[in-house]
Amino acid sequence: MPWSGAHLKVLAKEKEITLTKLSELLKVSRQTVTAWTKGKVPKGDHLIELSRILEINPGYFFSDDETQRTISVPMHRKRGVAKVTERTEQDAFRLAKQYEKMFIEAPDPGLVPVLRAKHRDDDNAKALAKKLRRLSGIEGHVPMDYKHTFYLLSLLSIVPIFRYFPSSVKNYAFYCRIDRHRVVFVDNNTNVLDLIFPLLHETIHAIHDEEGNAIDDPTEEDFCDLVGSYAQFPTDYVQLVYDTIIGRRINIQINRLKEFAEKNGHSLFGIVQELKKINPALDLKVGGADTNLKKLFPNIGNILFDVKDVREYMALLKTLTPLFVEILQDQIENATPRKVAEWLGLESILDGKQVIDELKRIRYSEKL
Repeated sequence: MPWSGAHLKVLAKEKEITLTKLSELLKVSRQTVTAWTKGKVPKGDHLIELSRILEINPGYFFSDDETQRTISVPMHRKRGVAKVTERTEQDAFRLAKQYEKMFIEAPDPGLVPVLRAKHRDDDNAKALAKKLRRLSGIEGHVPMDYKHTFYLLSLLSIVPIFRYFPSSVKNYAFYCRIDRHRVVFVDNNTNVLDLIFPLLHETIHAIHDEEGNAIDDPTEEDFCDLVGSYAQFPTDYVQLVYDTIIGRRINIQINRLKEFAEKNGHSLFGIVQELKKINPALDLKVGGADTNLKKLFPNIGNILFDVKDVREYMALLKTLTPLFVEILQDQIENATPRKVAEWLGLESILDGKQVIDELKRIRYSEKL
């Protein structure tokens, strides 16, 4: 029988124990307890202690109700100093809920790639980052760009979905599981320079999620950051940038950094953080330069929607998220234009109808 996170939330409320207090008693993060309420199954020792605290048999948490949630939305890093709130979690869940039926009816993804790390340390982070870069097809020691990052997600059976996020969901991207599928939601308002690292971060969560309750490990977030930074910025590249700017006047350092970032398609804040690992005293203020740099690069939503026609839009979408397009294509006979428009975040039912027609055209041409 499946785990019912809803039972946990109801019982905690009846016992007048907040989820924050529950996390303190169990010595886990509030985020971990929230994940349990959304479908994540606690480890054996946590389940036993949870049952003891709430004075209930462990079997209470397992439901034979087929309508129980099939969505798990673990909330991770936020933009800047934004905090995870109940509203954030609810709105993220509602967004994912729109796709529940689609993924339940989609073909089983089968065995999905899993990349494991024996220990969450620097050496293992570098090794895992190297594997991810090799998979993505990025050459040499250049930084990871957004196109190779999306290609990496498709190879790892992770499905990106592009939507404009509610204002309460202050992520660039967030990972969740819907039924058996690994999904990363991407905010269309995100500049492509800012998107690479969050996508890599959520990718690590996705491939660790297969190990079972990786979110319970308090070092998970830091390890995802570490792997993501090494995957985006190889050490040889960081050393090259450092050797190029060190000893120069500050304004020249920032200008050279901007040249590197513009040429290789990455944010200034990201590379500055990596440079500080070499020299912690290097404290460059690049806010203004980073703002100007981003004016040269589009948001991901602009890339998708600033196109001439639906054919060009679908070609772009298939490049960035081929697995999602395949799932759409399998379901177009039964999907309404309204539902397709909702799934794609389109403005009108007419747009949804055009997408359905284009998917049918693609399917017909592939059969010829």
